[in-house]
Amino acid sequence: MTTIDETQTMLRDSVQAFLSRQPAPSRVRRIRDTEVPFDRAVWREMGEAGWHGVLVPEALGGFGLGAAEAALIASELGRGLAPEPFVASSVMVVQALVPLAPQSAAVQALLEAVMGGETVAALAWQESAGALDLENTQLQVLKRGEGWQLQGAEKRFVPLASAADGFVVYALEAGAPALVWVRSDQAGLRVHNSRTVDGLNFGSVSFDGVSLPAEALLARGTAVREAVAQAIELARLVSAFELVGVAESALETTVAYTSQRIQFGKPIASFQALQHRMVDMWMHCQLARASAENALLDWTHTADAVTRIQSLRAARARAGATALLVGKAAIHLHGGMGIADETDIGLCLKRGLTLSAWLGNPLWQRGQFINELIKSGRVRQGDSTPVVVADDVDVAELPDEEFRRVLATWIAANYPPEKRFMKKRAFYSDISDWYQSLSKKGWLAPAWPKSAGGMGLSATKQVIYAEEIARYGCARIPDHGLAIGKLLLMHGTPEQIDYHLPRVLSGEIMWCQGYSEPNAGSDLASLRTSADRDGDDLIVNGQKIWTTLGPGADWMFALVRTSKAEGVAKQRGITFLLIDLKTPGVKVRPIVNLKGEGEFSEVFFDNVRVPVSNVVGRIDDGWNVANSFLREERIFFGTPRQCEYALAQLDRLVEATKALEDGGFRDRYAQIVLDVRDLKAAFEIFMGRLRGGEELGPEVSYLKIWGTETYQRITDELVQLAGDYGGQMDDVVIDGIATDVMGQYLDSRMPAIFGGSNEIQRNILAKQILELPSGNPRR
Repeated sequence: MTTIDETQTMLRDSVQAFLSRQPAPSRVRRIRDTEVPFDRAVWREMGEAGWHGVLVPEALGGFGLGAAEAALIASELGRGLAPEPFVASSVMVVQALVPLAPQSAAVQALLEAVMGGETVAALAWQESAGALDLENTQLQVLKRGEGWQLQGAEKRFVPLASAADGFVVYALEAGAPALVWVRSDQAGLRVHNSRTVDGLNFGSVSFDGVSLPAEALLARGTAVREAVAQAIELARLVSAFELVGVAESALETTVAYTSQRIQFGKPIASFQALQHRMVDMWMHCQLARASAENALLDWTHTADAVTRIQSLRAARARAGATALLVGKAAIHLHGGMGIADETDIGLCLKRGLTLSAWLGNPLWQRGQFINELIKSGRVRQGDSTPVVVADDVDVAELPDEEFRRVLATWIAANYPPEKRFMKKRAFYSDISDWYQSLSKKGWLAPAWPKSAGGMGLSATKQVIYAEEIARYGCARIPDHGLAIGKLLLMHGTPEQIDYHLPRVLSGEIMWCQGYSEPNAGSDLASLRTSADRDGDDLIVNGQKIWTTLGPGADWMFALVRTSKAEGVAKQRGITFLLIDLKTPGVKVRPIVNLKGEGEFSEVFFDNVRVPVSNVVGRIDDGWNVANSFLREERIFFGTPRQCEYALAQLDRLVEATKALEDGGFRDRYAQIVLDVRDLKAAFEIFMGRLRGGEELGPEVSYLKIWGTETYQRITDELVQLAGDYGGQMDDVVIDGIATDVMGQYLDSRMPAIFGGSNEIQRNILAKQILELPSGNPRR
């Protein structure tokens, strides 16, 4: 879990201690070719620890916990590669029995035996491959004298077919759903085992002609179907956590192995190509956990059944795909040892293969997800319900969702409708009316404190503000002035604050950022633009490039080199400087981008005199000044709204072309929708940390990577789906529906480069999160 309470912490520690006493990989190798592919003594120990009763109410002798605790246990067992059938028996069987127990002494007795670990039961419900619901059940329960007889279809893909003590069988009795208990030694029972790749087994069980005593009928009626359906879905959810645990285990093992494996005189984990692969493995694990936790939250707190099922399908699809992706990559990064059975990494892939195929593989989960999405009419989300508040209400004090609605209402009423979804980056001259509307309302500077003329919004509300601006299609205002205003409030002098902040709010001065140089882009510390002291001035010489909105800017905040001392880090000797672009010696030359627009520029400095009073912070300390601001802004690089807007464009083209009738595209579309959904789930986890007052660390960089690369995947599909129109610069109009294809495609090339390229973000994650070595062999 992202945050766990005291009980859950104790439970996690208990599972980890158990795995330390009972190392699972050696146990897997010992028992995988035996008829019973798990250790009954270990299973009983798990029962004594109370894990089999985690879902059972205290009134029925259980621990009275819930899905979150079951998910936690499964996740840890997955990390440990434990072969015990916790999800198949302790979750699925128990969840099927618990709702029926209060009305049945027989169910209570069976439940007690399962909880204690003395009886291993399996739920037999599926009757054919691909039939992953209860709609087509054919097995019948017929009355025969004082007892019962089963007739009809066999049950398929029954876990533990050769190892279970008995089967909880779903059938129909006089057309009504029924559960019967069939012991494994029952006369007439026929089992055909199929060994799985991880050494466990699933089997086909034929109950046809099996006669049962009267007490074998556990329950009948609609409550049975509801209980079994709920049990299957909960097993899917909890198994998603087990799959995440398996993937995380594969990643941890790979990081450890590559960090100590020496080739060419250094650890192979120091090679950038391998580092980036491991960062991607880590990123997929993070997304899978975020998706699973989002599904768990919906399972436990959302009344809407459609939302619960959609979240569950999304989580199971992501978890299954991640376990396979990470498992395959782990084997490759282990080299020859990856295909040797003596290493544990192969066990991770094998477990991932078995678990991801059970209860619906990722392809099936994605298909069900998109079917539910279309059926529920939720392919596109509607607008928020309008809410209007009095002008004197402090919106910063409103609850977050009410603030969102108030903001959305005001934007819709005040933003120029003809400027929605502008295809170009707006200069002040393009959007001055909207800029002034925000300024007069007092809503121009959401991150500034109220005392400085801002809104004083929390970090969470700042994100909501950015989301609603983007959702409505408002052009992005020239906002570098807002950035420098916030930075001056952190590091500026009173004189700098008093002069510049009012001019930002009034729109009198537009700003641009001078960071990148021809040979200092992602490697910003290599910048060469110099600023040499001459009395009360700094003499600036050099060049900045890729300066966004430079042609329309009046001032630039820039990083310049003020010291070239040898033997010190490149970051030392850099100063943060405010430069008036009207100063003699400054030349701005526009750069035309891929769309034919002059959004960027290069700026040349030829002996430009800048007062020392324009230094922000201390001379030679500009790197720390800039980074203090970037740490706070990092979350905004990962907002899902850019992807959501591009997805909305894709939806328009999908509707126009009826593309969802193509099964191949349908699955690709489902994957893209899930990619955006999981980005939102991960984003919400970081937002939760902000709400809790945490400072975000470097791990937030993966939102930028995933968001920008998902944006590119969406626009790739736009171009392909446009077909013959795929090279058209103007809107593509099909069946009367207009879609911005090329504008989105070309725009999507840029975010993965700016703000620190995705390769640099991967380097950061490799060093600061995975702690991969830099190249010196470990002694």
